[in-house]
Amino acid sequence: MAAFPQFSADSLLFDCERLIDNGNEFCIKRFNAFHDAEGLTYYLKKQALKDEKENSVRNYVVKLHGTEITIAYFTLKAGAIPYTETADNLTFSKNTKLVPGIELVNIALNDIMLPKIKTLPFKVGKYIFYNIVEKLVLHVASEIGVKVLYLFAMNKKLAEYYKTWGFRMIEDDSYNDKLNEEWQSDYSQNCIFMYKPIAEIV
Repeated sequence: MAAFPQFSADSLLFDCERLIDNGNEFCIKRFNAFHDAEGLTYYLKKQALKDEKENSVRNYVVKLHGTEITIAYFTLKAGAIPYTETADNLTFSKNTKLVPGIELVNIALNDIMLPKIKTLPFKVGKYIFYNIVEKLVLHVASEIGVKVLYLFAMNKKLAEYYKTWGFRMIEDDSYNDKLNEEWQSDYSQNCIFMYKPIAEIV
């Protein structure tokens, strides 16, 4: 049986590594999320390693290529969402109950490295999403059945921003209420569900 191929960010600008690899735990001490996003900072410093040990998520750090300068971190986990006919480009048979997916639990830039980030000639968050996060998602999708990448936006302002990354909302209040009541974790309660079909990731 062939081994699961190793993922490489293949970037001349950034290195992407597991938080628990290569002594990367030191990154936790020198990370504060952009825009005073205390929840994202707290998660990385207090919960990320616990979730790793429980095998419930995978946390990744993004560093400037060839350095130990931590620019960002993101968190992924396997998941599923209830099927709804109102979702665009997620066609399934009518007997389908759940849509297999990957949740982008967290993604945050490091405020401590803001001076360095500002010297880069592009939007760093968007670059990391398209060139690292999506590549990793496609890497996983090439080996297992994955239909959708999804997240829970903290507020409407962030939801509008994530639309520029290709995510969309489901305009169905009853569906979103069901997600809040029965499916979302305490961590993502009352956030805005958004999704992006794997078929649209290139």
